[in-house]
Amino acid sequence: MKLNYRDKIIAAILIAITILLIGFFAFIKPKYKDIKAHKETLKDVQKTEKEIRAKIAEIPGLKKDILKIYEDTTAITANFVPVKDVQDPVVIDRYMRDFAEKANAKLMSVELQEAKLSPIDYYFNSRTDNFAEMRSAADIDGSLKKEYEQLTAADTAVSQRAKESIMQTQYGISVHGTKKAIWAYLEELKKFDKTATINSVTMGDSSFGQNDAKAANVSLPDSKDSDEEVTVEANGKKISNATDVKIVVTLYSVFDMSKPNVDEVPSSN
Repeated sequence: MKLNYRDKIIAAILIAITILLIGFFAFIKPKYKDIKAHKETLKDVQKTEKEIRAKIAEIPGLKKDILKIYEDTTAITANFVPVKDVQDPVVIDRYMRDFAEKANAKLMSVELQEAKLSPIDYYFNSRTDNFAEMRSAADIDGSLKKEYEQLTAADTAVSQRAKESIMQTQYGISVHGTKKAIWAYLEELKKFDKTATINSVTMGDSSFGQNDAKAANVSLPDSKDSDEEVTVEANGKKISNATDVKIVVTLYSVFDMSKPNVDEVPSSN
């Protein structure tokens, strides 16, 4: 069939429309879907980027907080005897010898026990409620019970708190001196700038020779005001205004915290 000019124009237009539709469905529509999908992905990426930037912005503050915790911990641990020193008898002997020299006492020996991990007791008033029954009988509205609970709340809370453990090392220290020297030595121990507890003080002669001198009817200078040891002899026995003292001391130690490297990013592997 022969097409006239008008039919040819219409056919050409139809062919062009068909080509455009094929192109739209074959190329343009899939690309449109891709563009839409990429836009959604871009939104997710932008959201993730925003979250990451927010976390990055927090890093300087976190670094500061971490270093502040480290500094505070270091300041606290400085009060304890270093772990490397606590089991070294030479170091502890030097501490105790320095105290003796300042007090004009004579350090006789330092005996070291093995260090051990032990719990620390909290200081609180241990109360026994001896009047609970009487209070209960008079407590019509519960106010007496409430008043008693408020009074004992702090001690009750501390008594129920979990105990922390710490490294403890005990030492037996023997010193010799006059009353003044021994008292001065104990004062030096009290001023010790490390965490310690004086567990006991046992004196060979708590009168520093005065009782023996009185019994022997001899004169012996009171050593409370003198560092000098004086010895008198009576009935073949030497009496001194100085005595041996055994002091048991516990020193406390903790491990130093390693300084955190806040500039190094840990590996994910």
